[in-house]
Amino acid sequence: MSISKPLVSIIIVNYNGLELLKKCLMSLSKIQFTNYEIILVDNNSSDNSVNYVTKNFPQIILIKLDENKGFAEPNNIASKIAKGEYLLFLNNDTIVTENFLTELLNVIKNNEKIAICQSLLLKPGGEIDSCGDFIDPLGVVYSSKTIPKTEQEISSAKGACMLIRKVIFDELNGFDEKFFASFEDVDIGWRSWIKGYEVILSPKSIVYHLGGQTTDKIKSDVAFHGFKNQLSMKITNFEPHLSLQKMIHFFIVYGIHELKIWFDYKMKGTTNRTSTKYEFTQAQKPDFKIILKSILWIISNSSYLHQKQLLVNSTRVNSTKILQERNILTYKYR
Repeated sequence: MSISKPLVSIIIVNYNGLELLKKCLMSLSKIQFTNYEIILVDNNSSDNSVNYVTKNFPQIILIKLDENKGFAEPNNIASKIAKGEYLLFLNNDTIVTENFLTELLNVIKNNEKIAICQSLLLKPGGEIDSCGDFIDPLGVVYSSKTIPKTEQEISSAKGACMLIRKVIFDELNGFDEKFFASFEDVDIGWRSWIKGYEVILSPKSIVYHLGGQTTDKIKSDVAFHGFKNQLSMKITNFEPHLSLQKMIHFFIVYGIHELKIWFDYKMKGTTNRTSTKYEFTQAQKPDFKIILKSILWIISNSSYLHQKQLLVNSTRVNSTKILQERNILTYKYR
């Protein structure tokens, strides 16, 4: 296999996203890098997506599922047949630029410590969508909106466009399929750092991301999975002696934050929702039922979470303390 031009497997998961998919695939057909294969996993769409791809892009490897399996499992399914040295996970609501993949490879291929590399994600109008995700010392995830001048270490890469070495993806057992959708990209990024690898943002690789087009169709599911997945990561990705402490601290801080919003509304007639990392999008915001449902899920899946916790920590290279010292787990906004 050529060192300068390794094979890349581009994996796209689609669910009733025909109009978005058309633009995404058309942009991919114009990129400079040519040594790639595309694997499309369709989550039982009913909008003619499969027929469109079959007719217009016969070279694409098509996997048709009989139900909507979310994000994590379909990507894992595709990774098992992927032939590439690298896997590129790409959302169907993205439009790539001509050199985006070349720039990602320029960063990742020269440093074996780099497991994952993310493109700079912009909104269609040019506004910043994401410069990577960061995780604070309580395990709360927030997205960076500051474009660095050069490559930058980030806690995790957005699944909208992330390149990962296949050998490391396999080593990490892929995305956690219990997550279904939401934060599976954060989980694998965090686990990469724990195992001694690095996650990098490449600001020269630019991808336009519409964002939330599939998840908007399943808002209640996204809110549930988003909250229980954040709780899950606190259990599995911190050391055992820290996980319960972090969980309790999180609920205290989050509870105080929500009470302040309620108090401001009652006393001042305003919600005063300033931007903080404890804020959820409307699609992700958990109500009491979702919080309770998430806690019950954690309890009923405690055996699985315990086994994952043991596995993650049995191969730990970087402690939570080290990751905080390196500003991978940080309160600093970027």
